[in-house]
Amino acid sequence: MGICAYIDILGFKNFVNENSEGAIKVLQNYQVQLQFLDKFPEGDTYTTPYKTDSFNYLIPFSDSIFFYSEKPSEFVMQLSNFVNGSFSFTSDVFSNPEDAEHPENVNERGAVMEEGKVVMKNFPAKWYPLLFRGGIGFGDARVMELHCIHNGEKKKTPFVFGNSVIEAVKMETVQVNNENIKGPRILCTSELYNQLNERAKKIVHPAFDKPEFYEVNWTAVHYLMTDDPNPWFVNQLLVNDFYLHMLVPASSLWRAYRNTVTELHYRNFIKLIVKGVQHYFSGTVYLNQVNIYIKESIEKENLFEISDYLLN
Repeated sequence: MGICAYIDILGFKNFVNENSEGAIKVLQNYQVQLQFLDKFPEGDTYTTPYKTDSFNYLIPFSDSIFFYSEKPSEFVMQLSNFVNGSFSFTSDVFSNPEDAEHPENVNERGAVMEEGKVVMKNFPAKWYPLLFRGGIGFGDARVMELHCIHNGEKKKTPFVFGNSVIEAVKMETVQVNNENIKGPRILCTSELYNQLNERAKKIVHPAFDKPEFYEVNWTAVHYLMTDDPNPWFVNQLLVNDFYLHMLVPASSLWRAYRNTVTELHYRNFIKLIVKGVQHYFSGTVYLNQVNIYIKESIEKENLFEISDYLLN
């Protein structure tokens, strides 16, 4: 029995069609994210969500990644942290965009030679949001190696197959109203949910538009930094992890694309952020404080148009 996750980059086909260099940067960004992880001491359970030691295999293919793991709780938390960090790596650009209607448009600084002197100049570039969607399957899983050819040489590459793979792909293609589920969402079934410990369940809840399935809410993973929050710490989580790091860039993206076919992706992204913090603090004395702060943040970000959708 094992866990297989299948995730792909939201909007990657459009990125490639519009600006291939920008699409390449998206791939490079999650590669850099992998280098940031696993810098914590062995045996430290406090930092478990911020490692990758539950990833038995991580196999990239085009804009998709397959994961295989045998540790359900650790994997759900660590996958969430990987996805969270991948978005946050460049999210400041979307929080304060140079072009509000096209927040992916940025200026990169670079050195050029002019008349024998080194001069710093701005160069236009595309920094697309790195958001993943996908599914996780739990069940029969096997790993074997198959022959492949790499750079003209025969080698072996890992191959994962089994019911968990089929389940993961099926979760990635779940539909609502005859359309694939919208937004940077990672779904799973009750079979996986039932394998999770109480800590992991704090960031997994029923999918808000498909409640027969569960949703791994990667936006809430940083709330796991403590099991014993106090009022000051909760306030810091709300200001930094809920508002500044998540809601502000997501709101900027929604405003930029609300009159396009991708609007629902970003609207659901914002709803995911709201549901994540509400679920994490549900059943605690802090829930009322959280709900008040959510409403204040919706007002601050001028999200009145979708406030009922976000809060229901």
